[in-house]
Amino acid sequence: MTDTSQLPLIHEFRRMDADGDGVVDRTDYLRAPRAILTKLGVPENSPKGQAFLDASHVQWEALLALADTNRDNVLSLDEYLNRRVSADFRSPDRPGKGDVSRALFDLLDTDGDGSISVAEFLHAAGFLCMPDQDALDYFEQQDSDDDGRLALDEFFGAIKLFYGAPE
Repeated sequence: MTDTSQLPLIHEFRRMDADGDGVVDRTDYLRAPRAILTKLGVPENSPKGQAFLDASHVQWEALLALADTNRDNVLSLDEYLNRRVSADFRSPDRPGKGDVSRALFDLLDTDGDGSISVAEFLHAAGFLCMPDQDALDYFEQQDSDDDGRLALDEFFGAIKLFYGAPE
């Protein structure tokens, strides 16, 4: 019987397992960052695109080092579930943690003003299949100073909330 508290992580794993073979490998893991770049119209070889892919690769290698207990260079569901909730996974010192979020922030900040507007946020929420009203509610919840923009720290809070990570 499956622990229902693990269902969000199981769904997360299944979304990462792009080819549906029951394991997540590097290609599966980097599919989502590449799809984000495509949807934003950012070339992979651009400075922002490369920064995002590089950070995602570092994060993959860190996750693999933490979770791949049998050292086969792929993650099974059990390996993922065992490490995804661990203190070392959530550690602020984990390689790549924050770098992916920072690179994503830079991608979403299309006007380069150092913040994410409602329109920029809604655009990103659209390709995450989040309904506009839900995204707007989410944005307003994270906009702690009510200025209609997400600063980097507010965006990091949004990422933590989205992935259900404790602050």
